[in-house]
Amino acid sequence: MVRLRVYLFLAICLQLLLSACGDSGSSNYGVPSAIVTNELILPKTGSNYQEVRHIVLRGTNYKIGKALAQISNDYYQAQMMSFSLQIYKESRNSYIQQFFPNLAERQKGIAEYYGSGASDLRDTSALWYDMQPVKCSAIFFPKTVTANGHSFQARDMDFYTVDMWEFTSDPPVPGHGNKMFSRNFVLETYPQDGGYAAMVVGTYDLLNGAYDGFNEHGLTISGLVDQELSNTQGGTVTQLNLLPEQTGLSYLQMVRLILEGARNIEEAEQLVSKLTVYFPLDGIHFLLGDRTGKSTVLEFYKKNPEDLNLSFIFIPQPTDRPAIMTNHSIRVYPDPSYFVQPVSIEPYNTFYRYMRLYDYLQASYFHKYTPDDGLYAMSMVYGYADDGSEGGAKPFPVRTIWSLVMDIDDLSLKIKFYTTDNVAQQTPLFTDAYTFKMQK
Repeated sequence: MVRLRVYLFLAICLQLLLSACGDSGSSNYGVPSAIVTNELILPKTGSNYQEVRHIVLRGTNYKIGKALAQISNDYYQAQMMSFSLQIYKESRNSYIQQFFPNLAERQKGIAEYYGSGASDLRDTSALWYDMQPVKCSAIFFPKTVTANGHSFQARDMDFYTVDMWEFTSDPPVPGHGNKMFSRNFVLETYPQDGGYAAMVVGTYDLLNGAYDGFNEHGLTISGLVDQELSNTQGGTVTQLNLLPEQTGLSYLQMVRLILEGARNIEEAEQLVSKLTVYFPLDGIHFLLGDRTGKSTVLEFYKKNPEDLNLSFIFIPQPTDRPAIMTNHSIRVYPDPSYFVQPVSIEPYNTFYRYMRLYDYLQASYFHKYTPDDGLYAMSMVYGYADDGSEGGAKPFPVRTIWSLVMDIDDLSLKIKFYTTDNVAQQTPLFTDAYTFKMQK
């Protein structure tokens, strides 16, 4: 995982990005015509840990990019990183134009909003704010085991509930900015000149920052920490000043490319096979599924320590039972027979969480699952622990930030957001479930 030295570096760099939010209502101010909805559905008031904004954008990719820039600036105080040399900017933009032309069009809208000229060294391919690594648990339920014949994917997003400064200071000193993973969004995009419509849940980069999502054709994806890749030397980019010099797409941009360019797992594999992908800060692996009931795990790794670029593998999952993923590599530990025995009983251990889900699915083997069963399964592994494995100054509280289920036949999302703790019962408390449905 990312170690303390990385966070000490980030603590200095990201103070420029962290700032208290200032909006507590909805806005449809109409400057970029792509904005259909821009609503704060969960304000960070009272005991609520996080705020959540629901955004719907419809228009050309240029107009969508300009709208993303405006919202990112107005509500997230996002900042673009800068290239050290013009040659790095030209290389990055040339790669994006070749492999992800929809993003290239959005960059033009971002550049227009910020007034960036040809000689400007700012990187318009990302609008960073509040960025950190993530842990979690997820299950894909193929249609062969569901009550309504729909395939769906359930997932918990877990993270530390402290601010950056407190996380990296020794001794910890709180109160220097937004707490991590506390400004999140549900984003729907309906591009009119290239790319499939998609609905995503994400944070820290409104342009790319999707950790869960699905597209109009029913392809779904969730990204979770991969401890094997995180602990591989050179597997991740741990210094922010080196990010603009990387070749290829970040894993966040890859997720958006998959959702906007692939209708099913086979097409997603074809897209990834052409790419060079890099990982800012932490290693991630991905659970993908589609309407046929197929699912697969996408993982990246180094074949040899001296390799500059990462290799990748798609690991097909069975279609006759649910597929589980937590934070250990499926490539290295494909099933419980490969786990180190005895399995830890610490509630936040990746193998423990996997076995909790595995035992539940084994006990309910003949059951036909509903999306609510997916949310129930996720409740068995809610994050509620003090953890220091990310290299913090001390163990800090980890909580499930959101818990969701994506019905990819119905093109709907059901999601609950963390608000505060029930200390007596040692469990996180959530909002009632919100439901969002993609509109074409």
